[in-house]
Amino acid sequence: MVPRTLLIVDDGREPVLPAGPSFAGCTLITANPGEAVAALRRHRPPVVVLPLPPDDDEGGAVGLGTLSALLEEAPAIKVVVPSRAAQRRLAIRAVARGAFDLCALPIDTGELERAVERAFHRADLEQEVRQLATGDAPPTLRVVRDEAERRALVDAMARSRGNVSAAARLLAVSRPTLYSLLRQHGMKVE
Repeated sequence: MVPRTLLIVDDGREPVLPAGPSFAGCTLITANPGEAVAALRRHRPPVVVLPLPPDDDEGGAVGLGTLSALLEEAPAIKVVVPSRAAQRRLAIRAVARGAFDLCALPIDTGELERAVERAFHRADLEQEVRQLATGDAPPTLRVVRDEAERRALVDAMARSRGNVSAAARLLAVSRPTLYSLLRQHGMKVE
């Protein structure tokens, strides 16, 4: 079972956690976006809550940049991203970059608790799979490469809004190669 450590990235503009969420049994750690990666290195939480800042509607530089930095540091972490309804496009980009789950802002305590519990449950299952498959050895280069390739495909398809030609240009591959990669990863083009 993964440690019940939860990192909450809080820029201080509005409370990330409303009064009353229990997160029973969790060690709560808070950090601002600039300190999030350092807190991740120090505490190694399996789950992170990273709200998208309210003024981050334009390009998502703050929220998506922090998300990318966290996932680059620890690809197996589960990031729950609370976002506003007006930030739908940004929320989709967050999922394409690897966010585990979304929930609505302003935060509904029950919804956030359920999202965090799902993230811990998934982290537990993934740890058990790794232990069964490898005896707790680190992932093979092939597994890491496949995960990175899949993340790049998802991101390119999201950025191109499903346009295969545009996604192929973003990835600097031919369309037939992109179709082949999508099939290899079990992804369908609509």
